[in-house]
Amino acid sequence: ITVTGAVVNASAKTVTLTLSRAVTPSEVVVVKYAKPASEHVVQDAAGNDAASFDERAVTNNTPATPDNTPPVISTAVVTGSHLVITYTEANNLDGTTLAGNAGFTVRSLRGADITVTRAVVDATAKTVTLTLSRAVARDEVVVLKYAKPASDPMVQDAAGNDAASFDEQAVTNNTPATDDTPAVADATPPVIST
Repeated sequence: ITVTGAVVNASAKTVTLTLSRAVTPSEVVVVKYAKPASEHVVQDAAGNDAASFDERAVTNNTPATPDNTPPVISTAVVTGSHLVITYTEANNLDGTTLAGNAGFTVRSLRGADITVTRAVVDATAKTVTLTLSRAVARDEVVVLKYAKPASDPMVQDAAGNDAASFDEQAVTNNTPATDDTPAVADATPPVIST
């Protein structure tokens, strides 16, 4: 099975391999690592190279029934300048980094669109957090739209099922009342309790 990509997560101490095809649930696979002769080898932060290994058993967690169901939006909640979208999904979302506004548009019923400057996926929490160009006021009503991008990256589950586009999704506004009056500064210092 061809390895088409390898991504290191330094803090998790993992290397994730992308394969040319999915492994079937009943398939038995092994992995081999031949340390390259030059740079770009698996190593720790101190520069110690991982040793080559052969015929290492792989635990197969491929589900027996393939996931053909795309993630569906469940809730959208805004607090200040962050809007969190939660999806209903049997497994995890794809954690691939999304580009720009990732196809999301936020509109205030007061008129103008609110620019989405960033979209971050939390694969296990099944959420996408949007960073907005400004904070939403406490009494402001906003709606959310998603136009699925024509190509990757896009919101999808780990099995590659794309989330569908939607329009005029209601957003719950959890912005605290104090955010409506940013000119009033918090002048009360913290006091030791225990």
